[in-house]
Amino acid sequence: MSTNLTNINHCKNCGFQIDHYSFCPECGAKKITKRITFKNLTQEFSDRFLNLDNSFIRTFIHLFTTPKDVIDGYINGVRKRYINVFSYFAISLTIASLYSFVLGKYNDTIFSDVFTDVNQIEVSKVASDLSFEYQSLISFLTIPLLAFISRLVFLNYKKYNLTEHFVIHLYAYSHITMVISFITLPLLLTLKNLFLILWIQFPVSIIYIAYVLKSLYNLSLKKIVIKTLLFVLIISIFFIIFSIIVGIIMAKMGLIPNGEPSTI
Repeated sequence: MSTNLTNINHCKNCGFQIDHYSFCPECGAKKITKRITFKNLTQEFSDRFLNLDNSFIRTFIHLFTTPKDVIDGYINGVRKRYINVFSYFAISLTIASLYSFVLGKYNDTIFSDVFTDVNQIEVSKVASDLSFEYQSLISFLTIPLLAFISRLVFLNYKKYNLTEHFVIHLYAYSHITMVISFITLPLLLTLKNLFLILWIQFPVSIIYIAYVLKSLYNLSLKKIVIKTLLFVLIISIFFIIFSIIVGIIMAKMGLIPNGEPSTI
């Protein structure tokens, strides 16, 4: 069976005439002249994700080393050097979903090792299942909240508006979600200590966000510590309110065995 397609005269993506081009000059899409084979499919995967020169690996590394270049660059119009913020977020959701899928297989063991009370185990499993099921929705709601709190904390700075804070936290949240998934899954499966993992996740996330904001705003260590403490205070208040509301809802829906509201 031939692997060649019929002559490609127009871009399959935008319709622009591309008789003598390898890439569409209008939208930049590559001109595909052969049918998909396993070889070129694996080659495309390798070029896109495993090549150290590609934008994903570059973005991942630079969000550690020079987050200002990635985030401030995107805000100010740099689009080709790094992977765009929404694609990066989509990749992080995929990785987090795999993390949740694997973790879900060990729910019974993990919660049985952490809690001794049957009711506590059941409540924790219900909360865990709900968080896994609605993980994407939770992420979509969390990032605007983080952006709002961040803008509040930096209200006396005019460098970035609320929408730009959304971009900042979309990158930061996506990045730290991937990193934490890579680090904590093997720890959780080996140590089976849920509280230890949670104590790792929260400070690591806060420290990374502080690092990103320090880089973006060129703050001194003293100023970023003060801003971070204020950020943590506000987010803790939101979390307590959210936990109480969720506990009440779970109780009313009969998801808590003893029928009593419980924070999660």
